[in-house]
Amino acid sequence: MDTDQLRAMASKTVQVVEDFGRTEVSRPTTLGHAGIADAVSFFSEKWGVGLQTRIDELTEFSDKLTITARIFDEGQDAGKREMDSLIWDS
Repeated sequence: MDTDQLRAMASKTVQVVEDFGRTEVSRPTTLGHAGIADAVSFFSEKWGVGLQTRIDELTEFSDKLTITARIFDEGQDAGKREMDSLIWDS
């Protein structure tokens, strides 16, 4: 896998996060029974927290892909410099 592929994967991951939008679930105002309203509120809160956790994981994954690509590039550059040094400094 080359660094361009890693960067493309990172960009696609960022795009998924951006396309997702809000993680907060809107709560209906007219549910009737208080028990139902409490259940919906509880579900909405937990669902929002779960979605935000997944979004955070995707963001972290994208960051790791970008860092990996940069490190690979630096390693390739270092390898090229070392080869040049071996060839030209002899």
